Amino acid sequence: MDLQLKQFSVRHNSGIYVFLKTDGAINSVSGCTVAGDVIRNNKWEWILGYNRSLGKGSAKTAKLWGLLDGRLILQKQGYNVVIIRSDNLENMISINERMPGGSKNALIRRIQQILAFEESWYLTYSPRETNRIAGVLVKMALSSVDSLHIFAEPP
Repeated sequence: MDLQLKQFSVRHNSGIYVFLKTDGAINSVSGCTVAGDVIRNNKWEWILGYNRSLGKGSAKTAKLWGLLDGRLILQKQGYNVVIIRSDNLENMISINERMPGGSKNALIRRIQQILAFEESWYLTYSPRETNRIAGVLVKMALSSVDSLHIFAEPP
């Protein structure tokens, strides 16, 4: 079951909206974190995927970095109607909240700033098992020393 945090009508003149599915993980041995995202169009066709090594941190923060990176990639490509899916409910609620004085988390504030200027966006919680491809991208990055990989085709 999806938790709908912000709703919008998915009717857009161009008929194009995209899904951003984000994931993150931490290597239990090294403490290094990674993020991975999958971007699909409204016909569920692959647009691109990527993963990124982030250094030491938490899985929660890795998922926020993945969301921020994915949103910036989409913004540069001209997509402004986005459905963001994540398995971290706490992050989704924090991004959706508008607290007086803003969030204490700088990444959440930055994501909120970007989304504030978007035409339409939608946050949804998606259980981990529905986000398998993003999870695969994350696991691939855990064994890599490179900082960023972009995948034009699904792995």
